[in-house]
Amino acid sequence: FNTALGQTLIAMAVSLWFFSPEKLTTFVVGKAVRTVFRYHIGTVAFGSFLLALVQFIRYMMRYLEKQAAVQSNRVMVVVLKVFQCCMWCFEKCIKFLSKNAYIQTAITGKNFC
Repeated sequence: FNTALGQTLIAMAVSLWFFSPEKLTTFVVGKAVRTVFRYHIGTVAFGSFLLALVQFIRYMMRYLEKQAAVQSNRVMVVVLKVFQCCMWCFEKCIKFLSKNAYIQTAITGKNFC
């Protein structure tokens, strides 16, 4: 959540600075913090929840793989390793999409979904 909040705050501050007519006299960090906490905290929480859900599934697969290894079930170990690899790729995609969604939210003011 903190990483997503930081990404959103930085994107908001940069977009406020970039689109302001008087670039040297504006205090964009305070405006960015106020805007993010007032309007976009749900977007940050939703994106963080999606990422946490995918990570939880990945960790559950790792636990099941260890249990299958203890029981010497090689087929299940291989199946779970393949599934973990797919979940790792999916997690990286979610991280990439979430970061870009935070940036688009900061620039346009639209929500995550």
